[in-house]
Parts: sequence; structure tokens; C-alpha cells
Amino acid sequence: MIKLKGVKHHILDIDSLEINDNTVILGPNGSGKSLLLKVITHELYPMKLTERLVFGKKITLKEAREIFGIVNSDLEYFYKNEHISVFDSIISSFREALVVYNFFEFNEKEKEKTYEICKKFNLNPNQDITTLSLGEIKKVLIARAVIHNPKILCLDEPTNGLDIKAKYEFWDFIKTLNKKLILITHDFYEINNLFRNIIMLNNGKIFK
Repeated sequence: MIKLKGVKHHILDIDSLEINDNTVILGPNGSGKSLLLKVITHELYPMKLTERLVFGKKITLKEAREIFGIVNSDLEYFYKNEHISVFDSIISSFREALVVYNFFEFNEKEKEKTYEICKKFNLNPNQDITTLSLGEIKKVLIARAVIHNPKILCLDEPTNGLDIKAKYEFWDFIKTLNKKLILITHDFYEINNLFRNIIMLNNGKIFK
């Protein structure tokens, strides 16, 4: 599914890495987990990279954006303070933006798909996103990530801030999506039976 060789960037120093199934990248804060995810998803081109293959081939940035859906805390913090509708926060993903600008035009298919995903995720498309609970905001972020039907869903510390009940509900929801998953976490208790492999990272290196 994913193969990396010869990665060096700031603290990252990885000889080789292969991900072929649902995988957890586990390590303490500051170990380079999120940095590694950005290398995997083509958000970051490191200082040194010998090889990066996805499904057996080199891919462009455009192809990467079609293959990977990404949920991270940066988006969460943004939408907590942005007074826009749930609908706009999701449909803007079609233009690789966070909000809808006046010059954006969306076709009927994109609008229909946005309404469909709001219904599927039990979200009110007209609701101001800042009035949502944290669990509902995370649903919006997932909706943005999967509206393109990506092959791989990447979750970077996805349940931070959720109580125990909301965490169970979050993972129950993820199970319904039937996607290949990469989870970034520092918490052993976050790991569940969705995942087959664990990559343990410390100080930018894989040690297990």
C-alpha cells in the first residue's frame, strides 16, 4: 500500500517503512508522528527521500489528494472559531479550501453529494459549525475527508478532547466507513481491533 525509503527531515531518520494494512503510528509527543504522516500523504517533501510509493507507484500531489483523506487537530481548531455553516465547511473541500469564497462555483453533483453526506452523518447542513459539540465537529472533519471517496483515511490524534462515551461512538462511526486507516496516536488505549499493525516511533526513528 505505502512504501518509504531513505527519509530524513529535521528529527525524522527512517531507513524503510511499509504499510500494507490498517496501521497505528505510535509514539510520545514530539517523536515525529505527525511529520511522518505528512511525508506519507505528500503534504511534506522531506530534505531527503529515496523512495515514496503508494499502491506500487510514484504519485503526484493531485493523486495524493484523491487517495488520502486527512483528519487532524489543525482543522478542528480552525472550525471551532469559524462562523460558517456545516454545508459550507464540507463543500469547500471540493476546492481544497477551508471556507467558501464568493468566486467559488459548485455544480449540482457537488451540492447533492454534500447534502447526502450531511444526511448520512446526521449533520444539519445549515447549522453554524461553532455551535456543534466536539464530537460533531470531528464528524464534519471526517465528512470533508471522505467526500472524495479516498482509499486511505488518516486520523491524527482524532479523539483528543472526547469523553469515553464519545470516543466509543467515534470508533463505531469509523467502522461504518470501511476505509483503509492510518492512526497517529500517543495513547495505547486508542488502539482497537480495527488495526493490524503498530509502528513505534521515538525521536524520529522506528524502533519496533
